Amino acid sequence: MPMYTFGGTPADVLTTTTGDVVPDWPVTVRVAGTGAVVSALFETDGTTPIAQLRSNPASSSQPGAIRTFKTDSVAEIEYEFLDKVGNPIRYYQAGRELASGAEGAVRTTGATMSGKLQYGMTLPDDVVSGSFVTGDAYDRYRRLASGEQQWGPGTGARDVRQFRSGPARMRQTGILAPDQLDLSAQGVFQVLGATGNGVADDRAVVQAALDAARDAGGGLVVLPPGRTYGVGTFLVVYDNTTIWAYGATIKAIGNSGILRNFRSDETFSGYAGHSNIHIHGGTWDGNAADGGVGTVTAETDVINFVHGANITVRDITVLNTSTAHALEFNAVDNGRALNCRFLGYKDNSSGGTRQFSEAIQVDITRSGSSSIGLFDNTPAKNIRIEGCYFGPSARLGVFGRAVGSHTLAAGAVYDNIKVLDCTVDGALQDGIYAYGWSRSLIRGNTIRGTGYSAIRYAIPDPATTAVAPFGVAIRDNHCEGAAADSGIRVIGAAAYKVPLVSIVGNTVKSISGNGIHAEHCAAPIIGKNTVDTTSGTGLYGHYSDGVNFTANTVRNAGSNAVNVSGSVDAVVASNTLDTTSSNFGIFCGQGGDGTTNATDALVMGNRITAPASAAIRFSTNAARCTAIGNKVRKGAGTTANGVSLAASATDCVLIDNDFTGTGWSAATALSVSTAAPVTGPGGMQSLPGSNLVDLDLSPLPALESAMRPAGRYETTSRLRLGTSSTPTSGTLYLVPIWLPKGLVVSNISFVSGGTGATSPTNWWFTLHDSSKKALARTADQLTAAWGPNTVMTKAIAQTTAGTASSYTTTYAGLHYLGVMVKASTSPTLVSEGSMADVVAMVSPGFGGTDAGMSTPPTVSGSGFTAGAFGTGSGILAYGYTG
Repeated sequence: MPMYTFGGTPADVLTTTTGDVVPDWPVTVRVAGTGAVVSALFETDGTTPIAQLRSNPASSSQPGAIRTFKTDSVAEIEYEFLDKVGNPIRYYQAGRELASGAEGAVRTTGATMSGKLQYGMTLPDDVVSGSFVTGDAYDRYRRLASGEQQWGPGTGARDVRQFRSGPARMRQTGILAPDQLDLSAQGVFQVLGATGNGVADDRAVVQAALDAARDAGGGLVVLPPGRTYGVGTFLVVYDNTTIWAYGATIKAIGNSGILRNFRSDETFSGYAGHSNIHIHGGTWDGNAADGGVGTVTAETDVINFVHGANITVRDITVLNTSTAHALEFNAVDNGRALNCRFLGYKDNSSGGTRQFSEAIQVDITRSGSSSIGLFDNTPAKNIRIEGCYFGPSARLGVFGRAVGSHTLAAGAVYDNIKVLDCTVDGALQDGIYAYGWSRSLIRGNTIRGTGYSAIRYAIPDPATTAVAPFGVAIRDNHCEGAAADSGIRVIGAAAYKVPLVSIVGNTVKSISGNGIHAEHCAAPIIGKNTVDTTSGTGLYGHYSDGVNFTANTVRNAGSNAVNVSGSVDAVVASNTLDTTSSNFGIFCGQGGDGTTNATDALVMGNRITAPASAAIRFSTNAARCTAIGNKVRKGAGTTANGVSLAASATDCVLIDNDFTGTGWSAATALSVSTAAPVTGPGGMQSLPGSNLVDLDLSPLPALESAMRPAGRYETTSRLRLGTSSTPTSGTLYLVPIWLPKGLVVSNISFVSGGTGATSPTNWWFTLHDSSKKALARTADQLTAAWGPNTVMTKAIAQTTAGTASSYTTTYAGLHYLGVMVKASTSPTLVSEGSMADVVAMVSPGFGGTDAGMSTPPTVSGSGFTAGAFGTGSGILAYGYTG
């Protein structure tokens, strides 16, 4: 991998605004543009690792300088420092090995080459975005720093005179001196005099620095790295304070948490408590007691913020929380947890009643939920939790929940809560529990191994706590291995159906429950999700009118792939559903109360393979439901029907569905209700109508198909009859008929016209395949009478297998029914008419074949094949079977 070189130039020196160098101070290196920390730093040999990059010590010949170092495969970096109020600002430097555009531009512009890393440098207003340089602002600053763009109108510089160029392009605004350099005048307060062994109580010296920052109206409190600061009871951080603790450990050694933004004797309202607080870095060890290790048994937050605004924790690790929370934002406006790790939890409550406790709690100042008053029911809002990790520590297990809330008050909701790109490796209950969140986003998280749902959204009982949250988007998350409940579950209430719910683009796998479950929601959108392997239903919409399941994929569901119950106006469209262990592909039926019906559902354009029972089921009292354009394949499953309707289903429509490749008859593919559904144009109710079924691919037009008697296959529609034709005595006539595969032919029928047979001696019927080979015949009726206008239906007596009462067709397509009458006067046969042999005998042909016949042929053994067409006219007699 390529190595790139940085530092080591005369400009790479940390200084204050007065020119004093800042020796022996840690420097954070990040990947340019992404902000990811570069941990793989090496000495100039490219192999010796650097555990912590620091400026040269005071004893060095170049104190405060950043020595030459290398990175592995990172060609462009950013140095990150703090300004005097604790905002980190990043500065760009390119590796020397790059073909320089930036450094060359500096030289050609004649920029000053004496620049150093300076404390107090202020950037343009529009460059600093929030707490770090991002996006277009970053690119613009990089161009300014490299000399590619000059300072001038539109840059918004606060103090252009302080901008100094240099080949390293670095400016720093928060680098601190070691013990011998007093920067308190600059608002920087270093923790001095701590024992730092994790046993002694260092609270007093740490609190002294925090108090000094308070008394100065705010500032930067620095805990030097490489030490463990024991804290016997809570530290208090005040307004406008930044704690810089990279490389330091702060450990609870009493029976309380570590840090909060209030004293016990203080009260605030709303968001008026201590605010503008930033915590950067450090390991914050809650030291929960377990098995003789640890001191904290109390129900206590490790870090707790109440009644405040603009509070950020970044790059921290919180270990071993006891009973309560690692981090709490209670009545906080604009709270952020960025790139943090929360590891290890122990429920030390009596009876283990805190299995729900969150690592990060979003909370409300309600009595019993807040550590201080006023208990004015102020909820947290504008909370952003991004890039964080939740899991076990080296000695303790996982939290009850990674992120969530569990308390609300009437009329209050949590607003604009975002949980983004986090990883949850296990939770006793839910991974993320969004309780009464409004206008919130849960996106891009990976959540594995939870006891309940990976993501759960809920509201309190409106009868006791009247709230009206709305708008949650759950997008692009990966949820795997939920042991109970659902992968993703959103639950409102009968008295308040949660509106504006969107569950899109998630992957849900190996769930011991339902994949995605939306209950008591108002028109939720559930689309483009993939659900693979559930014990329960794949996608479940319960009591959620207008639920829309579109473009999802569900595989290996334990129950229904999609269940819409107790919901009106559901849409289930364009989903791919493959294999259920039980029940149906798509189920529309009553809710769990047994009384709320599913009506007016549209099931359209779905691909359904191998459901355990019917592919689509309109169940008890389903009304006005439509299945259109769906494709069903039985596959290797036990699928019984394409569409199944309960006897009480009414006014349903089943059109243009494809059930081919299943070997079903129309009655099997479409198992309809007592109230026959519409199956084709013009209100057609016959089967299969416009649906495609292997055994019923009738070529007849819609009206003729509608007029065909149930279960009957005809040589021609009764609507085409209006004449009769007279066969020649002793001649076998074959009339074409379309038959499906698997049809059991037990009898054959023909109908005489106005003239009956006179003195018959032999007459019988046959069934032939498309090559005219006889497949079955009736017995010879000999001299039995056949009067005028009489239907003659005769049973099969012999088939290719020998004596038999029926024959089962082996393919779908053209067959022939044969009729032979030998009599002094042949009966006329009801027909569509006849035509000359010159037309009828053209292959595949129909009409007269063998002449001079009397007794029926033997169709078993070597069998019988009728002769060529052309003996007598092409009679289109009306015959049928079934």
